[in-house]
Order: sequence, then C-alpha cells, then structure tokens
Amino acid sequence: MIKDLIRSEFKDFIPYNANQVPYRVKLDANESPFELPMSVRKKLSDIIMEGPSLYLYPDTDSIELRKTLSAYWSVDMEGIVVGTGSDQLIQVLVNTFVGVGDKVICPTPSFSMYKLDTIIGGGTAVEIPLREENGFEYDIDEFINKAKSDAAKLVILCTPNNPTGNLLPLKDIEKICSMCPDSVIVVDEAYAEFAGDTAISLLPKFENLIVLRTFSKAYGLAGIRCGYSLSGKEMAVEINKVRPPYNISSLSQLVAKLVFEARGEIDAQIKYLIEQREYLSAELEKINNISVLPSGANYIMVKLPDAKSVAKELEKRGVLVRSFGDAPVLGKYIRISVGNKEQNDILLEELKSIMG
Repeated sequence: MIKDLIRSEFKDFIPYNANQVPYRVKLDANESPFELPMSVRKKLSDIIMEGPSLYLYPDTDSIELRKTLSAYWSVDMEGIVVGTGSDQLIQVLVNTFVGVGDKVICPTPSFSMYKLDTIIGGGTAVEIPLREENGFEYDIDEFINKAKSDAAKLVILCTPNNPTGNLLPLKDIEKICSMCPDSVIVVDEAYAEFAGDTAISLLPKFENLIVLRTFSKAYGLAGIRCGYSLSGKEMAVEINKVRPPYNISSLSQLVAKLVFEARGEIDAQIKYLIEQREYLSAELEKINNISVLPSGANYIMVKLPDAKSVAKELEKRGVLVRSFGDAPVLGKYIRISVGNKEQNDILLEELKSIMG
C-alpha cells in the first residue's frame, strides 16, 4: 500500500545506513579523532551557565558566524550562506537552480548525495566516470563538453574527491568556470583543509562559482551539522530564497564560531592528521596484496583482494572501515579514515593479521 503511494523513482532507493555497531576503533566516516579544544569547552560552559537564550528561535541568518568567516576568508559576508552541513546546501542548490528534467553534471565515484538530491529535485544526474585506470583523475574536457551539450544547470566538482582522495588542480577549476559560463559550478571542498588548496580565491573572477565548506571534518564538529557556501552576493541572494529559515541551531552557530576562532589549535590537529595520513599510507603499502591510492584528504583508499570480507573481519575485531559492498569498481576497495597514532596502529595490526 505505502509503496504504491511514493514516487516511482524512489521505490528502489536504499536508506542511508550508518554502521551502528560496537567498536574499538571507528575509522569509517572521515570524522576527526579530536574532541573540542579545552579553550572552547571553557568558553562554551561559561556561556551555557549565563543562559544561551534557547527559548528563542536561532538567528536565521547566522550573522555572527558569517562575520567570523567573512573576516577570515576576506570575502563579503553577504556571499556566505550557512547550512545544516554542506549536505543541506547541496540539496538547497539543486532546489534553487534545477527544474524537472534539467541536467546536473557530477563525478562518479563520488559523494552519493549529488545524484540522489538531483533525482529528488526532479532533475537528471549525468555522471561522468573518474576512471580507475587513470587514477580516478577528472577528465576536464569531458566535463566541459558534457556541460555544454546538455545545457547543465549545475556542474558539481569534489576536491579532494570522496572517496578516492584525489585533487582537482585550481587551474582546471578555473578552466571549467571560464568555459561553462551558463552553468553554476559547485566546488565541494569538504576536505580541503587537508589538501591546502581552495577555489575561494577564484570567487571574485567568476559569478557562476560556489564553494562549499564544512565544520564536520577538519574542525571535528560532525555532531553539530554545520557547513557554509561562499559565492558572489547575487548568487547568495538566490540561494537564501530556498534555504529553510532557522536552519542552524543557536548552539551549532555558537560552537562553530568558537572553534573557527580557535584556529591555532585546529591547525595543529590538521598538521598532525596529515602526518598520520603519510605514516598510515606508508605502513599500508608494506602489507601484502594491498595497493594504496594517494590522498589529499583525511582518509585513504586501499585496494585489496576480497575487500568486502576484509571489512567484515575488521568489524568482528572492533575496527570499523568503510566498505563499498559489491559496488562496481569501489567494491574492490575499502576507505580508511585517518585516526590518531594509537587508532592507526590498531588498524594496521589487525589488517596485517588478516592479510597474513
């Protein structure tokens, strides 16, 4: 009965399943291994004790947080839109620009919500393969040609790409923006802090460019669900027409602002995780029958025989990694989030035992 009522294109959708099982080490969701900095905890506790006015609706425009972001990035705060994670902003962008049947160009394999949000919004997702034999690199000319031939409303680029970890050079992003002036170019930089490069510097040059950022990864705030977009003011005005009111809680705005202002401590954590990424990659390379992809993010993709079984065996031993099941291409890989030294060593010990 219920299945007969839902839209036909959703009948075969599988709900997102976060792996909620007991664990010793959790390296499956690209989360930070760090808790809130102590300086932030103290400030937050003082504010809570004074009374954070939670009986009132939150600031629907996240003004104080946007001021902080604007000052750091040296951009007009009127071009910043805050969302419930960059996930919500992807959905808002589709709803803003994509009508029924309109095309959205996106990479595959990449973040699954690009395609799903397009379908939910009534658009058509045109996925361009990042080919394994080419190291999952973007074919820039293919993206440009397809965007033009399909009159794409959105072109979505992910760098570092999730889950493959490879980077899209800034010159290639600039080329796409320049060659596709009739499409909105969305650059998802959820993991950019670990790569040290950003397309934000291109914003004054291209009115069709939007850059997405999040507090969930490098800032260790996956639990507050907060992200933001940067663009020109005119673009932000259109996005705000569709963004839900009061979409960010007062506490989420406050914590995000406090953590962003504690960048010294956060930068030290990022540096540590980059060092651990290089350590973990080198140690993984030493294990029999494992191939490691280069990564500019806080996770590492490894190719190995029977990846699905290896992931299940790791789970039995209390170590969670991201398995892609029987998916084409990705089914041969597991994705490992970079943890602290202790977590990484536990992963290595168990993986060595399994691989013999």
